[in-house]
Amino acid sequence: MAGFKNGHSPAVIFLLGAASATALLVFFFTATAGPSWPTTSTTDIGASRRQDVAAVSTSAPAADGTTERRSRARVPKASATNATEDDAFARMLRRAAMEDGTVIMTSVNEAWAAPGSLLDSFLESFRVGLNTSHFVKHIVVVAMDEGAFRRCRSLHPHCHLLLPDVDGLDLSGAKSYMTKDYLDLVWSKLRLQHRVLLLGYNLLFTDVDVAWFRDPRVHITAAADITTSSDFYFGDPDDLGNYPNTGFIYFKATARNARAMAYWHAARARFPKDHDQFVFNEIKRELAAPPIGVRIRFVDSAAVSGFCQLGRDLNRIATVHMTCCIGLENKLHDLKRIVEDWKRYVSRPVWERQAGKIGWRFDGGKCIH
Repeated sequence: MAGFKNGHSPAVIFLLGAASATALLVFFFTATAGPSWPTTSTTDIGASRRQDVAAVSTSAPAADGTTERRSRARVPKASATNATEDDAFARMLRRAAMEDGTVIMTSVNEAWAAPGSLLDSFLESFRVGLNTSHFVKHIVVVAMDEGAFRRCRSLHPHCHLLLPDVDGLDLSGAKSYMTKDYLDLVWSKLRLQHRVLLLGYNLLFTDVDVAWFRDPRVHITAAADITTSSDFYFGDPDDLGNYPNTGFIYFKATARNARAMAYWHAARARFPKDHDQFVFNEIKRELAAPPIGVRIRFVDSAAVSGFCQLGRDLNRIATVHMTCCIGLENKLHDLKRIVEDWKRYVSRPVWERQAGKIGWRFDGGKCIH
């Protein structure tokens, strides 16, 4: 083989080249590896719906539901228990997802899931809505305590138990607005929402005190990364001056949105006494600006509505949220009335509905105005 320079054979040259390529690959993956959630670094969203390896520490899942206890330390992928947990949650999402990869998610504690409470009225709204009953099979109900989990499993096929970060913290009762337990409750859902995005699913999160009467997805555009309902809407869906309500919010499954959600959760440290919606409103311009650069779009409150700015035309209403209403009893009272008003509306002839003569009852309401 004297024809090769320096006397090296083709086999030697091949081995040297392979070693160099391997060294470059090791350098590349080591240099680009990112820290664990939450950060603003690039998050990998797998086209094949790869699992999130964020921190989890829990017991094995139940046969018809999953259980997760979160921890702040990253758990190695080699953990067999955690791999089983992630597999169970991923399977649940696969069963629940729509054809376009969208999962609807809500969260409840024992007080909200009790018989006759918010969860029952929430599910009833889908049954009495116009072509909304099929959405029920796409809902994942996140239970914040064991009682809510048991109640969910008696009603619904897709239930996931998400235990609190702090051992011994009881999130089962009707928490007073803006107390520490209330804040822990509303913030606890964000980490799981982030996992849904990492698994490659679009997420439509809805609070359990939202009545669904028409398909709200017609108000969600593919041009936006995040579409949120509005407590106060001022006419322009792209105006960041609109006041969001994150109790009804849609995220496309993109790396940009995963970074945005991580940034949102991390911002809690800057506003320790505030709930997630307030913080989202405070940082929405930061999220829309580089380096994250998400496009946020607001939905007209005449269609995706709430008590803060209630849509009066039932011909336009898609959802109604018990916003600007404090207290479980008040929310439940008005949610039941809203569902009854809707039943009265759909029972009338089409011409009468279209004439706009049927509206909400305001007399006797606790919060509706």
